[in-house]
Amino acid sequence: MSNASVALPSNLFSSQEQKQVQEIIQHFNSQQLQWLAGYLTGLQHSNQQLLQLINRIPVPQESITTEPIAAQDSITVLYGSKSGNSKKVAKNLHDKLIARGFTTVLQDMNAYQGNRLKDEKWLLVVVSTHGEGDPPPAAEDLHAFINNRKAPALPNTKFAVLALGDKSYASYCQTGRDFDSRLGALKATRLLDRFEADVDYEETAEAWIEAVINKVQESFGTAQPAVSAITHVNGNGQLKEATVTYNRKNPFAATVLENIQLNGRGSAKQTYHLELSLEGSGLQYQPGDTLGVWVENHSSLVEGLLAFKKFNPDTRLQIKDTDISLFEFLQKQAELTTVSGSFLAAYSAFVDDPAQAHQLNSILADKQALSSFVYGKDIWDVLQEFPSTLNEEQFAAILLPLQPRLYSIASSLEAHPEEVHLTVGRVVYSNNNREHRGVASNFIADVLQPGQQVSVFIDTNESFRLPENQDTPIIMVGPGTGIAPFRAFVEQRAETGASGKSWLFFGDQHFTTDFLYQTEWQRFLKQGSLTHMNTAFSRDTDKKIYVQHRMQQHAQELYQWLQEGAHFYVCGDAKRMAKDVKQTLIQIVQEQGQLEPEAAQDYVKQLVKTGRYQEDTY
Repeated sequence: MSNASVALPSNLFSSQEQKQVQEIIQHFNSQQLQWLAGYLTGLQHSNQQLLQLINRIPVPQESITTEPIAAQDSITVLYGSKSGNSKKVAKNLHDKLIARGFTTVLQDMNAYQGNRLKDEKWLLVVVSTHGEGDPPPAAEDLHAFINNRKAPALPNTKFAVLALGDKSYASYCQTGRDFDSRLGALKATRLLDRFEADVDYEETAEAWIEAVINKVQESFGTAQPAVSAITHVNGNGQLKEATVTYNRKNPFAATVLENIQLNGRGSAKQTYHLELSLEGSGLQYQPGDTLGVWVENHSSLVEGLLAFKKFNPDTRLQIKDTDISLFEFLQKQAELTTVSGSFLAAYSAFVDDPAQAHQLNSILADKQALSSFVYGKDIWDVLQEFPSTLNEEQFAAILLPLQPRLYSIASSLEAHPEEVHLTVGRVVYSNNNREHRGVASNFIADVLQPGQQVSVFIDTNESFRLPENQDTPIIMVGPGTGIAPFRAFVEQRAETGASGKSWLFFGDQHFTTDFLYQTEWQRFLKQGSLTHMNTAFSRDTDKKIYVQHRMQQHAQELYQWLQEGAHFYVCGDAKRMAKDVKQTLIQIVQEQGQLEPEAAQDYVKQLVKTGRYQEDTY
């Protein structure tokens, strides 16, 4: 592909400067242009003319034999992401469209102005769902805009939607469904039916990308350009040996190095520090990323459930063309400790009593009632509360696949080469006069001992990152096991010699038994890698003190840090802690900035939109 001329905006470049830019570009090779693309995108991602210039740059993964298609409408690929999966899919689609000669613009919903929708001719949307049916923070404004009565009609827009979600939640792919239905209601033309992808999204995403590209090519009346694969060779001209890539579908067998309980004697909690070897894997991660861990259901849960239903554990099943016993299937492949709306919907057809079946369907129809019903329950609880006549094969067919559990990484690769560390709190509680155990935390606590192996993979989280500028101050709020990513943050800054100030708010129950990584924080404070640390031990005083109370006590200095450009991070419980922390921050901004409530809310909202307020919650 040659480097075609593109008219640069005259208000930014004189005619002489335009000529100079074009001459320079013509002399760059493909690798140089690819680097320049990323650099320019970072400098000015929103400039349409510049993006068109970037879109002409060759994509190194594919070799194309045709020039960009002339006189075409630009295609906008729009993504709304929390962890980064939607962005990955959108970037993949964007690159493939460019490689086929289409003018394509990649846009983050967080930076997209809703009033631009009326000018879009092609709109390809990739969006995830956050929690129980909410849009991810990056998509909140656009989601609200299209559902407003003032949203414009879009009769000239063609669109397609890929919705990413998690079937363990009742409102599976709800945000994608909202975008799809609302764009249709605004008279936009649907290119193809909405695709929905579960947490194991890659195959569905690839199928959607190919379907979209085919529809686009049909509309433009163009054939797919020839694509030639690149063969990798070494310096001697010999073929390179393919390297193994470890991921969700092909996890790495990591060896356990250490598994240490962090809490002191007498604590009501059990928190474990797990160290795993990544030696030989080639796996890389950044502070803020998560580790996926493949685990098994506890044998006592499987045995109890089988006995309750009088199922034969040796019953043979055919699962994806594999012969497996019912016991092994339930232990290693079935989701038993969480209850999803999709399981309940399938199970209701087998409930014996019509009145109970109606009750279950009524719960399914009410989002709030469903959330309340499934909280703290496992599959056994449902079988007890709503008796049924299903057999072994029917039961196996409606269970969701056991999914890996994701944990915030508690280490810096710079500080611990070829290792990854986790901070895991054991989950055990009583419900329906029976002990319930968190599937992953108990597997980690009881099964994983030094020398054993466990299947893992890295799950990137681009929405929880340290600032690129190491001079930027950071404020971290992480009670309990929410401390994990901040150990990684502080370790990383200590290893790289970052000069930016850092402030940590940590909370737990008791100072003497629950001060996780206490000696490490003391060392970092002494070294200067950690500037401030405030703790809140809720059970050591008559009145419970939490991290948000400590924030309020230091409101003036905290606000000053924000004014200096500090980034604010929260990790931990999403239902209460994260909401309380955010509301406290709004109050601090209002009081210290002497702002009206609405202005204070907008201040924090802008922190979110610009990436200066980031959450890693669960």
